[in-house]
Amino acid sequence: MKINIPKAYKRIFLNLFLGVLIFLGALIFADHLIHWGRIHHGVRVSGISVGHLTPEEAVLKLSTKQKAALIKQVTLRHADKTWVVYPAQFDTKVNITKTVKKAFGVGRAGGIFQRLRLRLCSWCEPVDIPLIYSVDQKLLSQFVNGVATEVDREPVNAGIKIKETEVEIVPSQIGMKLRRPETFTLVRRKLVALRDREADLPVDILPVELTEEDVAEAYNEVKLFLSVPIVLRYDRYSWELKPEEVGELITFKHTKAEDGKSRTLTACLNEKKTKERIGEITRSINIDPRDARFNVVGKKVTIIPSQSGLKIDEEAAFFLLEQVIRLPAPREVLLSTKVVTPKITTEKARAMGIKEQVVAYTTSYNPKHTARVHNIHLLAKELDGTIIAPGEIFSFNEVVGDRTAEKGYQEAPMILNGELVPAIGGGVCQVGTTIFNTAFFGGYEIAERYCHSFYISRYPAGRDATVSYPGPDFKFKNDTSTYLLIKTSYTASTVTVAFYSTDFGTEVSYSATLFANLKPYTTKYVEDPTLLKGQEKVEEEGVEGRDITVYRTVERDGVLVRKDKFFSRYRPKQAVVRVGTMELPVPSGETTPTSISEPAEQGQLLH
Repeated sequence: MKINIPKAYKRIFLNLFLGVLIFLGALIFADHLIHWGRIHHGVRVSGISVGHLTPEEAVLKLSTKQKAALIKQVTLRHADKTWVVYPAQFDTKVNITKTVKKAFGVGRAGGIFQRLRLRLCSWCEPVDIPLIYSVDQKLLSQFVNGVATEVDREPVNAGIKIKETEVEIVPSQIGMKLRRPETFTLVRRKLVALRDREADLPVDILPVELTEEDVAEAYNEVKLFLSVPIVLRYDRYSWELKPEEVGELITFKHTKAEDGKSRTLTACLNEKKTKERIGEITRSINIDPRDARFNVVGKKVTIIPSQSGLKIDEEAAFFLLEQVIRLPAPREVLLSTKVVTPKITTEKARAMGIKEQVVAYTTSYNPKHTARVHNIHLLAKELDGTIIAPGEIFSFNEVVGDRTAEKGYQEAPMILNGELVPAIGGGVCQVGTTIFNTAFFGGYEIAERYCHSFYISRYPAGRDATVSYPGPDFKFKNDTSTYLLIKTSYTASTVTVAFYSTDFGTEVSYSATLFANLKPYTTKYVEDPTLLKGQEKVEEEGVEGRDITVYRTVERDGVLVRKDKFFSRYRPKQAVVRVGTMELPVPSGETTPTSISEPAEQGQLLH
């Protein structure tokens, strides 16, 4: 159905619409005139009204207020602590010009409808523009982190304190943690705030897992534990654990709820400490086990049988103590014993295959060098009795360790950096060379060996071995299927290293090249005022440098095991000759000759 609207009504509606448009247009025009070159009505900067001001006036107003703000302190609080800071500490700078420019742009930026909406709405609801400023973020972060170290604390659970027989509950304490990002933003904002320059720091509360109520049960348990002594008995022996001793053995366990959070505390005995204490007080009745031992007589080995030991059963004793400690007086625990098996039983020793001497080697030395002889004997004792398992690699330095004065080693000549000098442990290479040759003729795999820096004639050519802690080292591998026992012996002038194992019919043959690459030595002359001029004394003999290679072939039961070679390069050893500088004294009443025309006669006179 078509509705006909009278023409009169149409004119009225049209006039009203036109009137509204004219009115709005007038308002917009009026607003435009009013704010020509000025910040729009209702615009604020950090709460400061700048509406109807020119940019210059707004800059002046904000500068005046911010200048005062930048010298005022900011106060931060937490609990009973207070921190006072100033904007200058963080190089705070405010950009008034940019801020005013942004404020002036309100209602002038964006599309026409967006501008109209902002202009009209600002008459009813102010538009606040944040202040544009900067701070040194590194300095501010350092400050916030420093505050955090003072504020942060871990929660402390309630606990039990035991002092001898006194028991008390240690109160719980909630934890605190500074919310650092929020604090950073808070302080940054407060540095340029015109008002309200104080704030409480934002923190998180960290709850405790155990309160005083949660440990009340454990408190009562401990009081019971310490109420009376505990008597331990075995046969005719008895020992008493006093309450204060029991207190040292108490520990605590947390009982967990289904959600995994600790709810209560339970007292009990610390298993490790309790067993150790039982072992200490009952040690007198223990019988230590004895390992089977190898007795060497000549070239044969016999086994001294092992013996089992006896000791208190600490496991059973701990279980009984845990029960008895929760009972009223009297408290008594009857102890039991258990057999202790030796590490090396007679059966195990027999299975090792250490039956007979398979190889031995002896080297000689000068018995007059007493310090060196002393060290050699000490080293031999360190090696004596060493057992090497099948497949195991023997290391001289690992077995003997560092050669120090604390271990009894004395100062004797030793080769260091190519020179013979006094050093603690001199003589070690004598033993190193001896055991190398023992392993060499035993046919064992040589894993690591170094020759001396210069040739020493008392050692077999190309079959010497130098050792020094922590390196160089001498190593060989027990590449047989049975164990190997090292035994040593010595006299005033010899040291012997012997290996005992199972005889696999080992045959070792070897050959050596002639010395090659001979290099002459140099001579160092040293003036000696104790010798007459013209006299010479050789202090150290020089030794030529040379190369030599030793070849070895190893067979076991007629089967070739290996062919290997040992190359040695010896550097020249410098000779040291002392040359006399002392003048011949002149008899009284005679004049000193100005020259000697016959050198040969001078030599005869001097000698």
